[in-house]
Amino acid sequence: MKLRTKIFLTFSILATVPLLLFTVFCYQRYTQTTYERMDVISSHLFENARNAANDTLDTIRQTAGTFNFYYNDGTSIISDLKEFKDSDSPPDTYEYFKMSQSFKRTCQNLLYSDQDIYGIYIFTPSGYIFDCTNDENGTIQSSYDFQNADWYQDTLDLDGALYVSGNAVHDCFTGGKQTIFFSQCLKDIYTHEVVGVLMLDCNSQMLDLSAVNTMPVVTLLTIDNTNTNDVLYTNYNELPSGFVNDGGNVQRTDLNLSPLRLTMVMDYTNLAKEFNVTAVLIIIICAVCITGYIIFAYIISRYMVHPVEHLSHKMSSQSGHTLIQSTRYLNRTDEIGTLYNEYNAMVESLNAAVKQDYQDKLVLLDAQMKSLEARINSHFLFNTLEAINSIAELEDNETIATMSLALGNMFRYTLKTQSELVTVQDELGHVNDYVTIQRIRFDNRFHLDLDIPAEYLNNKVLKLILQPLVENALYHGLNYCTTGDTINIRAYAENNCLMIDVYDNGQGMDIETLTKLQSSLMEEASFTELGHRNKQSIGLKNIHSRIELYYGKGYGLTVTSRQNEWTNVQIRLPILK
Repeated sequence: MKLRTKIFLTFSILATVPLLLFTVFCYQRYTQTTYERMDVISSHLFENARNAANDTLDTIRQTAGTFNFYYNDGTSIISDLKEFKDSDSPPDTYEYFKMSQSFKRTCQNLLYSDQDIYGIYIFTPSGYIFDCTNDENGTIQSSYDFQNADWYQDTLDLDGALYVSGNAVHDCFTGGKQTIFFSQCLKDIYTHEVVGVLMLDCNSQMLDLSAVNTMPVVTLLTIDNTNTNDVLYTNYNELPSGFVNDGGNVQRTDLNLSPLRLTMVMDYTNLAKEFNVTAVLIIIICAVCITGYIIFAYIISRYMVHPVEHLSHKMSSQSGHTLIQSTRYLNRTDEIGTLYNEYNAMVESLNAAVKQDYQDKLVLLDAQMKSLEARINSHFLFNTLEAINSIAELEDNETIATMSLALGNMFRYTLKTQSELVTVQDELGHVNDYVTIQRIRFDNRFHLDLDIPAEYLNNKVLKLILQPLVENALYHGLNYCTTGDTINIRAYAENNCLMIDVYDNGQGMDIETLTKLQSSLMEEASFTELGHRNKQSIGLKNIHSRIELYYGKGYGLTVTSRQNEWTNVQIRLPILK
């Protein structure tokens, strides 16, 4: 992927991803708030509709209750109706006339105060009918047999509770209007006998809730009778064709007059469309911002990367021995200008270095030719030592023969071994060659003890790690055989590692010297330390660094000592076959 594409994608992602997340959060939060607001609107509208319906029904209930009241003189309509309860001995015409006039005087005020009531009627068991109307729906049909009507029997069965008819054109009235009537038994409070049935004929629109329905386009209000399934009011026919009846919030409650029930269905689907303008605006703003960010990211990436692309093309197109400089963007003072100036300076330096390198190679080639002419072949050294050994054997000088043979073996082991890894047995052979020479030198005043199990002799170890430790023990531990006489090499396994101890019973070290040596071994390994020696040890740090660099941390040397008694150098190596 090109650098320009990476920068463009990086800028685009850094700009668009947070914006998208923020937009999603705002959209979800706005949607949640919208539905919470719709719930509040729905609850408020439903509460207003319920209160309006209950107020209308309470008015009807209060009007019906008026006929159960007693006046201050102890009289009432119910007491006057007692004379008309017996069908076998009905009162005369004059009594009926007086009762009719008294009934009309009582009802005139009720009709005047409530415009929804068209007429008030009382049906007596004796067959008399008392009425008072405003002529909106006529009066009772002269031939109407109310005693055999269903509503009359249902009213008697309700035993004093209000009966509610359907919203329809009733055949008992001469006006032929669609109305709703309410009926109730009138009883003597002392004998509980029915003295008449009260009927209130009312306007069919008395339960109209359009005045409180502030959202008629998305709200369906219905008042129905749960016993007869008659619908007394609904605005279903006024709703638009797109009303979703099953996609909104449904609320129901019983009204104060049983068995009437109010049901409200609010179409949340269409209602939410009124709030969608803001949601769409949020998405449009997000899309515009993302488009702007992408264009900005493209311009910025092109502006930033184009000089780098030009320089990259210039560098990749270089060929031959002479490098070509670039003259573009040299007048810029920012990092791009610095890069081009430094590139030109580097090209000048490289061109000069190439010329100098050719000259140096010619000089070096000449020096190598002269060196080869004067070089002594390493075979000459080995052949010379073998010649000395042969002469010593002919002269019967065993000491010189032994030393020359051991020295030759040591040179051959040091120079001719091809691999860095050798067996423990090879390392011990190199140690024995060294000890052979030193025993002759020190007249056998020390001895070497080996405690190496046969199972470890073929293990692979790093070359030239034992002989320097034996040399160090001889010179620094035994102090040239003046303070001790034994060097011990022991091998064993511990925690899946090969442990080799080089022990001497020499002069040991004091605390200060031991601490300094241990600190030196803990220092970070460095290639520049290879081959170095110091006054305290013969290559201890060198050996430790080689082991640590070759095998890794956790392997190497550990030195312990007790002054005037002993010193032990422990080697930790992985077990390699």
